[in-house]
Amino acid sequence: MSYILMIDDNPQSQKYVERILRHRSSHDIGFSASAAEAIEKLVERRPDLILLDLFIPGMDGFELFKTLRDHPATADIPIVIHSAVPLDQLTQMRLKRVRTDGYLEFPIEASELNRTIANALQRHSPGTRKWEPPSI
Repeated sequence: MSYILMIDDNPQSQKYVERILRHRSSHDIGFSASAAEAIEKLVERRPDLILLDLFIPGMDGFELFKTLRDHPATADIPIVIHSAVPLDQLTQMRLKRVRTDGYLEFPIEASELNRTIANALQRHSPGTRKWEPPSI
């Protein structure tokens, strides 16, 4: 069973993802509503995967993504970025320049969420030799 940390300040999004993961997978899920709370949660328990909202209080999602990738303790954790807000062209371009493990846009189909998580976890499993970028 993998532990997933969802960083998202929208309680409805959290409940939706939790419902999908509890009914269709064996993943354990934790939530944080801000960058500061996410850092605290990361200290408490290292996740196997992070679901990161681009628009969170306290820090730009891209900034938090960079912070996580730059820190040795979190650099190898798969990060799937998500958003409930349609992305403008500039944000889409920024997203293409970062090494994410996937991108999901709400409303998320249950099968797409599970497939994206499974693929990201598989790419980062101990037996994986080479990281392959996801198609966005």
